[in-house]
Amino acid sequence: MEKALILINLTSRYPGGLPSMLKEINGVADAEFIYGPYDLYAIAETKTKEEMREIVLKIRDTDGVQSTLTCNIMWS
Repeated sequence: MEKALILINLTSRYPGGLPSMLKEINGVADAEFIYGPYDLYAIAETKTKEEMREIVLKIRDTDGVQSTLTCNIMWS
């Protein structure tokens, strides 16, 4: 199983309700606005690395998304 924290920078013009839009992507477990160097985070959970890649690409293609940083979560 793959799990990742995806940090997102937005453009100055992004659609309202963006976290809700991201939560509609299959595999995105949570998404919320945050304060700090990034504007939004998403938590994604998938079975394979390829599925995770597809989620990240869908997020990057979303209106208002400028850039992303994916942090894979390590299981201990």
